[in-house]
Amino acid sequence: MTLFYRTALCTALVFLTLSLLMPAAARAQAAPPVQAEGAAAKKEAPLDPKKAAAEAKKAARDAEKRAQEEEARIAAELAARPPFSKSLLFTALELDTVHKAEAGRNVQSTKEIESVELIPVDRKIWLQGIYYQAANNWIIWLNGYKLTPYYMLPEIRGIRVDRDRVYLEWYDIGKNGIINISLQPHQVYDIVTGILVWDTDGGAKPSSGKSRTSRRPRR
Repeated sequence: MTLFYRTALCTALVFLTLSLLMPAAARAQAAPPVQAEGAAAKKEAPLDPKKAAAEAKKAARDAEKRAQEEEARIAAELAARPPFSKSLLFTALELDTVHKAEAGRNVQSTKEIESVELIPVDRKIWLQGIYYQAANNWIIWLNGYKLTPYYMLPEIRGIRVDRDRVYLEWYDIGKNGIINISLQPHQVYDIVTGILVWDTDGGAKPSSGKSRTSRRPRR
């Protein structure tokens, strides 16, 4: 009997101890969720409108300041670069004229400059032949062109044709004046040297002292 009472007493003490410990453990496990809910409630608390507006204005000011600093940096880089020496719109001659005009210097029109003709060194008058019928009815072959009273070279300012000779008033671009010369068939006059020679073999070349427009006879 004594052993039975001792066993029952031990069992009762164990159950009593367990009954005391279990509520404490349950409370300990339930405490963290309560704290988490409190933190979530704290985070979900509404912000102060004035504080939010101030922060937005500050962010806008910072963004504007950064944009201004970036523009200033780009402008400084462009100013530090050397000027573009060429042009996509103007030729080198026109660009040089613009620079001279900006510097206050007197400039000449580029059209006038481009219209200036180069003066060839080799300038000759070469008469190949004459076909004569009358004073106003004839054909001559001069500098490789077939000419008539109605079909002349621009350099010829005056002409008289005989059966065996041609009298010319010839404008020379190099001398910038009129040359009076008479030629017989197969004669060549060198304008530069002033020498008149015979071209018996027909190998003389026509004068190269004419411009592109002067190479076309006029009617």
